[in-house]
Amino acid sequence: MDPVTHTLLGAAIGEAFYRPRLGRRAVAVSAWAANLPDIDALVMLTGDPGAVVLRRSFGHSLFLLPLWIAGLTWVFKRKYGDMDARDLAEIIALGCAGHLLFDLINSFGVQLFWPLSSARPELATIFIIDLTLAGFLAAPHLLRLKEAWRPKLPAACRTALAAATFYLAMAFSARQYALLLLARETGGRGFQYAFPEPLGAHRWRGVVREADAWRVYLVDVGRGVVEPRMTVPDHGRSPQARAARETPFGRRLEAFFKAPAWTVSEKPGGGWTAEVRDLRFASLVLPRAAPFTYEFDVAAGGGLSAKPRGVKIW
Repeated sequence: MDPVTHTLLGAAIGEAFYRPRLGRRAVAVSAWAANLPDIDALVMLTGDPGAVVLRRSFGHSLFLLPLWIAGLTWVFKRKYGDMDARDLAEIIALGCAGHLLFDLINSFGVQLFWPLSSARPELATIFIIDLTLAGFLAAPHLLRLKEAWRPKLPAACRTALAAATFYLAMAFSARQYALLLLARETGGRGFQYAFPEPLGAHRWRGVVREADAWRVYLVDVGRGVVEPRMTVPDHGRSPQARAARETPFGRRLEAFFKAPAWTVSEKPGGGWTAEVRDLRFASLVLPRAAPFTYEFDVAAGGGLSAKPRGVKIW
């Protein structure tokens, strides 16, 4: 999820379960902890075209997360010397667990077992920015407007966490229904997936692989309607695309992308351009250029070079 939602989750956890016993500083610790796994976002500062494949990797790894938790516990123990280290570690571990959960529920994926595996499990339940979820977590803080209401804040945060959990369960159920509707529409053949669209869990982007093309549908679970929206050609089997896919950079992208669409075009001066984008990020509700779009220049003699286009940090 986005940093604002992660921070709101951490603050809600701190207010709901730790502030009554440990005071306001527990909320600050929890809010910081809820953003700790995003330490791997630093790779985007390297300028490496393939740095995006390391997002949600070493910072989110179940093998390395204990090290990050221990490090942040040490930092806050120096700041709050009278706090028990076990309390700090517990708050930070819970904040990190909430972060991992909130990253798993969108379609970007999390490399939980990095560096042993580059697999990105994900639940593809809600879009990476969800105003409804953020609204549930932010609502209790309206109680800060009046001094008399503030003692009710921990209970309100517990209610908000329960409401957010219910909302996520409903979104997960909606996705299962979207997959069922998609299978009915297409006969259930080939690779099929439902990606969350922004602005609500009632619309989903269904993608279906058919031969050398992707069929893209807008699935509205509220109306029970599946609307064909576009057909995206996929030249992934062409010699030029295969040459790009077989490079180390191409293999990294193939491992990262969920529904890669390749296009190949001949350049006026000779050679070819092979471009790939992931339909996972090609919203139908908010039309825009797909982020994480990459080009490969394929020379007539087989030489290759790669350059990114439109890379954005999520």
